[in-house]
Amino acid sequence: MYQISNVMPLLLTVLIFSGCRSDKKNNSGLPGIVSKTNFVQSDTSYVSIDGMWHCTDETALKFPNGKLEPIILIMGSNLNIPMVKGCFLWEGRFYDEWRLADYYYNDSINELILKDEDGSIYKAKVDRNYKLISGIIQSADSGDPHQLEFIREKTFKPEKFFFPRKPSSDGSIPYVYQQPESGQDNLHTASVFEFTSDTLAFNNLMKGIIRQKYGRLESLLILKDQKLIVEEYFYKHDRSTLHNIHSDTKSIISILFGIALDQHPEITIDQSIFDFFPDYDSLKRTDNREITLKHLLTMHAGLEEPKNVDERSVYDDILKYYLSLPMVSEPGREFRYCNACSNILGAVIHSLTGKQPDRFAKKVLFDPLGIKTYYWQAESGVPHCESDLYMIPRDEIKIGLLVLNNGAWNGKQIVSEKWITESTKARVRETKFFNYGYHWWHRSSKNVPWWKETEDLIDTELDKVIALGYGGQYIFIIRDLNMVVVTTASDYANGQNARSKVAMLVDEIEPMFRN
Repeated sequence: MYQISNVMPLLLTVLIFSGCRSDKKNNSGLPGIVSKTNFVQSDTSYVSIDGMWHCTDETALKFPNGKLEPIILIMGSNLNIPMVKGCFLWEGRFYDEWRLADYYYNDSINELILKDEDGSIYKAKVDRNYKLISGIIQSADSGDPHQLEFIREKTFKPEKFFFPRKPSSDGSIPYVYQQPESGQDNLHTASVFEFTSDTLAFNNLMKGIIRQKYGRLESLLILKDQKLIVEEYFYKHDRSTLHNIHSDTKSIISILFGIALDQHPEITIDQSIFDFFPDYDSLKRTDNREITLKHLLTMHAGLEEPKNVDERSVYDDILKYYLSLPMVSEPGREFRYCNACSNILGAVIHSLTGKQPDRFAKKVLFDPLGIKTYYWQAESGVPHCESDLYMIPRDEIKIGLLVLNNGAWNGKQIVSEKWITESTKARVRETKFFNYGYHWWHRSSKNVPWWKETEDLIDTELDKVIALGYGGQYIFIIRDLNMVVVTTASDYANGQNARSKVAMLVDEIEPMFRN
C-alpha cells in the first residue's frame, strides 16, 4: 500500500501508482512506461490520458436490482508521475473504492493496464484522441472476461468521489475550523472551543477524517449543550444535500409509533399485531398469531427476513406480503433483525391514525421541528418504514435533540417523555457489541470495543443511544455529555468502515469533551 507521502500530498491515504520512462524507475519504485504525448490539443482530441473516465452504460456490470459502474481518475501523466484512483458507483452513487494495485501506461502504443488488489487485470487500448478506453477485464476468480469501456466524464468533479475537500494548489487539503452558521431552522450555534480547550485533539480528529481514518464520511455534525458546534461536509456534500439515512428510518418510526400510542392510551405494546388488522384474520397461523407489538419493536417477532426487499413492489397488498412471511423462530425467543418488523409497525401507525407514516410524520413530527426538505421512498403509496427516508444532516440533528430533550421541542412535548425513556432503554442483547431497545440501538461500557486488539471493556465509555443506518449513517445521543453527533457516509461495501464511526466517537470525541 502506497500513501500520498510517496508522491504528493494530494493523494492522502489512497493508493497511488507511479509510472516512469522505460529506462528508469520512478519515485515509488513501481515499474511502468510513460512518455510525453505528441498529440496537439484540438476541438476533437485531448493531449493526454489525464482526466475522469466513466464506464459506458453498455459495459457496466448489471445485476437484477441495479447497476455497478466503475469510474477512474488519471492524473499527472505529462509529469511522468501518473496516478490512478478508481471507485464503483451503484446506480449513480458512490459504492466502494476500486482498490487498484498497479498501473501501466505506454502512450507509444496507447496501452493501459490496471491491476487491482484482488488480482483482476484490465488490459485496454486508448484511442488516438484520448476519448475512449476499450478493453477486457479478467477477474481473479477465473470468471468470464468482461468487456469494459470508458469514456471521458465531463460532469463529475474529482472531489465528489476521490477527495474529501478540493485540494489546494500544492496538493494538500488543509483544515480550518469554522463555527456553524445559524439558519432558519431554530438551531443555535457556537464555537467548538467554547466546550473544549483541546485544540490538538480536535484538529487531529479532523485530519483523521480527511485521511479516511473513519471511512468515507460525508458529514459530521456535533451538538453540545443545545448548540450546534461542528458542521463539516466532505466529497461535495453540503447542508442542503439529502442523504438516505437507511435504517435510521426505523428509529424515526419508533418516535412516530410513540406519538400514535400517546394519542391512544388504551393500546398496550403487549397486544397481538392482528388486533390492528381485522381484515387479515385469515393470515393468522399457529406460529404467528402470538406476535405482539413489543416483539416488533425489539426485533423478536421471529419472522423470516425477506431475501429481496425489491420483490414487495410486485405485490398490490404490501401488508399481506409481510403478514404472510414464514416464521423462523418462536415470537419472543431471539433477536432477529428483520425489516418486516418496521414495516408492520408502520401499518399499525396507519391503523391507529388513519394516515400512512410519512403523512403522519409531516403533521406530528416534521412540521413541528421545522423539517421541510426530505424525501421518503414509497411503494404503492406505502412508505418504506425500514429505510429510504432522505434527510439533510441538520434535520437529523433535530431528531437527536428531540430525544436528548426527552421528547420536547421549543417547550412543546412532541412525544411523551415516558415513550422516549421506554424506547431508548437497552432491553435486549443483540451481540456483545450492541444492545437494542424499541428500534434504537444502545452501547455502554459493558459492550465490547471490537476495534481494539483485545476485548477489554472501556470503563470510561459513556452510555449512548444510537440510530444506526447502513453505510455509516448514525445519530448518537450521549446524555452524560448533553450531546448529539450525526454522521452520514457512503461506506456501503465495507461494514468495518461503516462501524468505525462508533470508534471515532468513543476514542476521540467523548474524551475531548469529557475532559
